[in-house]
Amino acid sequence: MPDEDIARLALRTADQLRIDIANLECGQEFLMQLISQVPTRADLARATLSAMFCSAVLVLLGIAVFWPHGL
Repeated sequence: MPDEDIARLALRTADQLRIDIANLECGQEFLMQLISQVPTRADLARATLSAMFCSAVLVLLGIAVFWPHGL
């Protein structure tokens, strides 16, 4: 009887370990998916430079339109 209890405990422990490992793998895949969506340095630089250029163009157009004598 004690051998059967030990065998059941070992099987239950092994099953719990399998479940834990599966949960860890699922979490790892989720994190890898999130990391792949993070923008790269080049993407951030392109967005920043585009915003700076568009702002400069809008400022110059605003000055040309609203300044009494133009540029």
